[in-house]
Amino acid sequence: MEISIIARQALLYGHIIAFALALATILKEDVRLLRAQRIDSTSLLATAKLVKWVLLALWVTGVPMVMMDIGTDVSLLLDKPKLLAKLVVVGTVTLNGILLHLVAFPMITGKPQNPNKAATIAATLGAVSTTSWLYASFVGAARIVAPYFSLYDFFIFYLLVLAIAVPLAILVVRGRLQRLLMSSYSLTNTSARQGYSLSVALLEAEIARLALSDIQRRLRTKHSAQQFSARETSSVTPRTPAALWTEALRDGMYTARPNRSESGFPRRAGGASLTH
Repeated sequence: MEISIIARQALLYGHIIAFALALATILKEDVRLLRAQRIDSTSLLATAKLVKWVLLALWVTGVPMVMMDIGTDVSLLLDKPKLLAKLVVVGTVTLNGILLHLVAFPMITGKPQNPNKAATIAATLGAVSTTSWLYASFVGAARIVAPYFSLYDFFIFYLLVLAIAVPLAILVVRGRLQRLLMSSYSLTNTSARQGYSLSVALLEAEIARLALSDIQRRLRTKHSAQQFSARETSSVTPRTPAALWTEALRDGMYTARPNRSESGFPRRAGGASLTH
């Protein structure tokens, strides 16, 4: 078996796997978006990134197979309407994917100023994307009808499908996307207001805590000052004879019947008088 045959079969197998993965991912994301209560930006961007790499894989595996069929003579494509139709559809998918990444996704994942316009653009490009992928699968499986279809027939059928899908998406899907965008925008504003209210409440609580700490500090300072003032007052107050007499009795330095001096102060044993 020739190497070229094995290589062509490997490229075809990889091409089919990449196409199946892309189609399944796109249909799954479309269904999820239509059933969702709000737009999940993370899931949408992750799906877009996956489809981008899968589309690159389609080009990487498809171009070598085309080169094996026609070589470098591009005019041979005119004799292969099915292959040319497939190239046109894949080119349309690529261009539409670029517009989705640059225009539609930023509008529906951000905060659109005009939700109706954003929903219309997203619905239109989404309809072109889904229709093109489905039509590409039809062209790839059109072995039975391909001999009866000219290039003109493939193009007319593709345009007819687009003419049905795009207005239907605008009439049905656009309203759904618009409601999702407005709901997501309202939830974002509500979350922002709640976050602002929580920040204000935390700030007020911190201010109250600081004020309470300041009051407690002032009370402790005032109390300490009062205690210090009381001790100073007690230390400078002159002691009365009764206080001296009580102190002498406590020290046990007096006789049973102490004599008093002329000044009224008690005398110690031995006749010595107390002095201040």
